[in-house]
Amino acid sequence: MPRHEQREISFDVPRHWEERTIVAFAAPKEPAQAVAANLVMTHDTLRDRETLGDYADRQLAELSKRLDAFELIRRETSTLGGAPAVSIRFAARASSAPLEQRLVVVEGRRRGVYCFTATTSRADADQNNPLFDRILSTVRLVPPQEGAG
Repeated sequence: MPRHEQREISFDVPRHWEERTIVAFAAPKEPAQAVAANLVMTHDTLRDRETLGDYADRQLAELSKRLDAFELIRRETSTLGGAPAVSIRFAARASSAPLEQRLVVVEGRRRGVYCFTATTSRADADQNNPLFDRILSTVRLVPPQEGAG
């Protein structure tokens, strides 16, 4: 069995299981804040014959159905870690406050997709978006090994 390793924990997983990693970081919540800024990274897999753009559009359709007062701010192609990416910025209403979120998807190895979701209250977006830009600018993807599938 392959071993999943992180800095403080590791464990074996069956070889045929798909990785669905979730990593989440959040700023300390200030007393007057409704929502603490946070960044979540998930790992998914493209469907057969699905492109990165198709995947992003599928996520966008789901978000627009599930979120109250969904408002698309911008959808654009970009790069992340030197690889093609799709970035979707949108606003929605949560029970605690109006939110602004950014979903950035990038294709990794073996048709894997890394999804970065940055969330902030709409009131704090101007302050937090440059921080999210800085965090995302540090993303580095491991290049595929020659001959690896």
